[in-house]
Amino acid sequence: MGVYAWYVFWLMCGINFFNYVDRYILVAVSPALTKQFGFNDFQFGVFTSAFLVVYSLVAFPLGYLAERVSRKVVVGAGVAIWSLATLLTGRAFDFNSMFLARAVVGVGEGSYFPSGTPLLAAWFPTKRRASILSWWQATALFGAGFGFLFGGFFNFPDKWRLAFYISAVPGLILAALMFGLRRRDRSEGDPEPTETARSLSVWATIRRCWKIPTFRVILFQHALGFFPLTAISTFLVLYLSHEYGADSHFGSAGLGATIGSILPGALLVVGGIIGGIYGGAWANRLRRKYIGARVRVGGLGFLLTAPFVVVTLGAPYLLQGLPAYTALAPATQVLIGVVIFALGGLFSAFFINVYNGPTSAALQDVLPPSLRAAGGGLELMLAHLLGDVWAAAAVGAIADAFAVGLGGEQIGLALLVTCPVALVAAGIVGIWGSRFYKRDVEALGASAEEMVGA
Repeated sequence: MGVYAWYVFWLMCGINFFNYVDRYILVAVSPALTKQFGFNDFQFGVFTSAFLVVYSLVAFPLGYLAERVSRKVVVGAGVAIWSLATLLTGRAFDFNSMFLARAVVGVGEGSYFPSGTPLLAAWFPTKRRASILSWWQATALFGAGFGFLFGGFFNFPDKWRLAFYISAVPGLILAALMFGLRRRDRSEGDPEPTETARSLSVWATIRRCWKIPTFRVILFQHALGFFPLTAISTFLVLYLSHEYGADSHFGSAGLGATIGSILPGALLVVGGIIGGIYGGAWANRLRRKYIGARVRVGGLGFLLTAPFVVVTLGAPYLLQGLPAYTALAPATQVLIGVVIFALGGLFSAFFINVYNGPTSAALQDVLPPSLRAAGGGLELMLAHLLGDVWAAAAVGAIADAFAVGLGGEQIGLALLVTCPVALVAAGIVGIWGSRFYKRDVEALGASAEEMVGA
């Protein structure tokens, strides 16, 4: 592990950062955008679903292609495509053009994670894999938070397009650097490949991956966890605006549009980055007692997220039923509500991101080295199709169904009746399924203890 490995790491971090900046600027400018075009909650949710459907459907084919062509070529091309599609988002003029632009963003980003994860993992020893991937994934959270922050300054009907134009440029530069990387397929400590990607057909690749129990556990854990991740992140700015913004029943005492966009991003950055990095350290500490720690800590993280999500989203309903609260001045009510939102949101962001590095590392551990991009793409495709491609649209539809008599409160209620249940289920799957990890690693001819550095 030398200087060049760290160059690859920081290049991948830069790409991951702008990957999520480009995703979450749309969320940050959602109040201005929906007001300008008159989109309802369901229509705005469809944009996220359009991105995720395409993102999911291309993940496995492009991962499969990466094993036959080159991981760096697939990643570089994907970065260029999503950056150009971000420019198209800024040119959208109605529902159909916005839908198309977000779908094309999905084409580009769908190539990145399946091929990028094994590309990065190959440059570092296996025992450091959970930590390296946790740090890498933390840049995604930083990018998402920056997207909220940066987009918040453009959350106005006459300025939101400029945010997309600016954010698209760095991705094109990073794509060019990616094409120039050296090639490396395995890391120190990985088992010798017993099969090559070229020797397996598409269906043989799918069957080979599906036979691995840990692969299935991570798949279903991700599917259940992705639903609340996507639903909450899509509607968080709109939820805060409806509950405590100037357009809420608090009127002029409510939060301004810029603060309403920046606050969720700040919580995501602080809580998410700390939680993401801590996830790798937690897995490393737990591995001394339990070999399947990389899977188990993901389950524990999702399980611990559920009560904080309930507090964060459910507080307004409880507070409005307290006479002592409603008797306060509107500005004081807003302050109390926002403080509860911030504290609950901070812990929610922390625990919901614990899974990132450890489960990504576990998936790399149990897949044959020659199938990691294809297997990662298959897992990503199925997890999103089962979990969250429909999450934002479904929550938006539920919110619209609740709209009569609820004002802006329907978004919070729709999130409350769906997300905590999915989080608890994801936690149970991860904790229960961690028992298969040791057997699956050793089936590849490697030592599970050496793999995790126990």
